[in-house]
Amino acid sequence: MKKISVINLCKTWWFPAGVLLVTGCVVASLFTPYPVQLVQAIVGTPRPVVKVVEKVVKVPVEVPVEVRVEVPVKEQQEPGVESQPWKPETLITRPTIELPPFPPVIPEKLSTGTYEQVTALARGLHLRSSISLKPGSTASQDRNKKEAYMAHISLELFLPHAADGRELLQANPELARVLPQYEKLMEGAHVSRWFASLYLHKQNNVRRNIASLAQPLDKHNFYDTDTILEITAPTSKRKVLWLQADMDVVSDGSDGDRLPTMPETILRSTHYQPTTSYRWKKRGTTVNPLLPGWESRLAKLLKEKPRNAAAVDEARRVIWDLKRYSYLLAQYDPFIVIPLVLKEGRDDAYRPRPGDYVAVVVGKKVIPAIVGDYGPRSKSGEASLRLGKLVNPKADINARPVSAPDASYIIFPHTAETEAGPINYKRLNDRCRELLDELGGLGPDAEFIEVEDLLAPKQETPVPPASPDLPADSPETPAAADPRT
Repeated sequence: MKKISVINLCKTWWFPAGVLLVTGCVVASLFTPYPVQLVQAIVGTPRPVVKVVEKVVKVPVEVPVEVRVEVPVKEQQEPGVESQPWKPETLITRPTIELPPFPPVIPEKLSTGTYEQVTALARGLHLRSSISLKPGSTASQDRNKKEAYMAHISLELFLPHAADGRELLQANPELARVLPQYEKLMEGAHVSRWFASLYLHKQNNVRRNIASLAQPLDKHNFYDTDTILEITAPTSKRKVLWLQADMDVVSDGSDGDRLPTMPETILRSTHYQPTTSYRWKKRGTTVNPLLPGWESRLAKLLKEKPRNAAAVDEARRVIWDLKRYSYLLAQYDPFIVIPLVLKEGRDDAYRPRPGDYVAVVVGKKVIPAIVGDYGPRSKSGEASLRLGKLVNPKADINARPVSAPDASYIIFPHTAETEAGPINYKRLNDRCRELLDELGGLGPDAEFIEVEDLLAPKQETPVPPASPDLPADSPETPAAADPRT
């Protein structure tokens, strides 16, 4: 056998390589915590605290992944605190995946049937909706059938009957005390055919609008009229048309002779109505304050393409009227608005006309007024802003003085003055008292309100001149009243 000497061994190529490999492993081990732990185990010294600092290393993989490798950092340990041995740890975070909501159980087939729901809508209307699901064919076939996707509209309304004298007392218990002859007046009263005509127009309004899903007449305006009665006074035989309704507020009218300037809000408004049905020929030369605005509106309408022929005709008609007539002023004149339905039918002894006198009763208040304008055929119970404030000082164009049908409009047909003109307020107060006397007069509890002319020129009280026989500072000379007394 051939002996291998150490010298020959060192001359081989793998021996030096092996020595270098072992030496490298020993040196590399010095950078690991194992030599430290070995020394600590032999000597018995406390181990240092290791603070972990996160270091983020991005790994290039198909899905973006963040790898956190904790690197130990030596730090002085507090006395009496025992630390845990270091352990390598790697944290991997992945993006969150959000799944859409999904039913817990996948249905095998769709169920059919009818489902109902009642919803409270605006304007006092309650909607009962129902959907009926029926078996059909394929979508490509059903989409061509009208009956496959069809809505059936059904609206339920209670149609009221006209209230009689006994039922009117539920709306205003003071009527019998305001009018002592109330019971006798109601004995011969009969419901006017205009009440049925009014509610026929209300029905037609609802039917027409509900068929096209347009805005129908709201609940307030559908139930705005309690009754329309035709009454003949037992003694005087005076004809009376009694309209029981609520009271909405209007703010229409213009008159350059009495009110040459108007607020800017009215001058700029496109909804303000400058005319009323009751009118008279202009008595002065002052231009109507709303005339320039309507002339400017007409000029703009004529420049539009295509031209709105109906709007042009209306603007020309209003301009022609404003140049020749004057009208009531809702802010200053007490008047009521009656529905156009009262013009239907043949001439009647109970038919009211613009200018006829009216006594408005609300609670114990009795307020004189006139018929000033016609309103829509399907609504009643409207009054001027001046009349509304006499009933309720808080009334405004957006606040009704009377919300329920508690206002009694006692209209005296064929009592308008032979010559139309601005309201003569002394004549208005006196004439309404006379007409009420023909119905039996007012009771002691009634509060008759004398209406004043707010546009009448203020008359200054003259100061009596000093006597020529006495000096001006004589104690006999009358002196002006001291405002402090």
